[in-house]
Amino acid sequence: MAEPLLGAIPGFARNFIPFLIYFVVCLVSFFISFYMALKIKPTRPKNTDTIADADLIFSVPMYSGLSMLAILGTIEGMEEGWQFHWFGSSGHSRHFVMLYAAVNLIHIPITLFKKQNFNYKVLMSFHHAISITCMMVGLLNDRMYFFAAIDGICEISTLILTIFFIFKEGLLGKGPVIDRLVTIIGFMLWLSYLVFRVFLFPFWLYLFIIEARDNYEETFAVVSPVERYLYP
Repeated sequence: MAEPLLGAIPGFARNFIPFLIYFVVCLVSFFISFYMALKIKPTRPKNTDTIADADLIFSVPMYSGLSMLAILGTIEGMEEGWQFHWFGSSGHSRHFVMLYAAVNLIHIPITLFKKQNFNYKVLMSFHHAISITCMMVGLLNDRMYFFAAIDGICEISTLILTIFFIFKEGLLGKGPVIDRLVTIIGFMLWLSYLVFRVFLFPFWLYLFIIEARDNYEETFAVVSPVERYLYP
């Protein structure tokens, strides 16, 4: 029989304090980023969105950390079998999930306060809410971290996107050198989306389906409905 909607929440006691630490670190990091954005505000155009600048600064270390944890967690998981993929609860992939959930929680108010289109705010807030739900279910059930990590490799493209906008929006100044860097990073961004999203996501789905098919009674049949249907 399948577990309840969220499972038996065996991971709450184990993951609550570490997740809280990640959340506090992210919160402090954003306030430091906001302070840095205020310091460079006199050099920025008058209509500059300081929160947007702070978000760009904040996102560099956050997505760098996420990318590294996702890569390390994937490497660890690839050396293991389906049992670890579905029920493993150790390694870098677990820390990736905690950091990812914390970053997305911080990004919800950032999204709401940034000067941008209302429909975009709604879509991005929905995206963050779905992402947080999936990651929190993984933390509460204390499993399936590998699938989060391999999917999280896509954040490499988010990191490149962040760097692209830092140069494009002029946070580091303007000039011909910056313009050339924008062109180079723009090409890297296109390439990263191709590799880490267009190619990666179908591979993730293929791996999930194959392991669920070959080990149905031990995997797909026993995980919660959220993990079974919302994850893909």
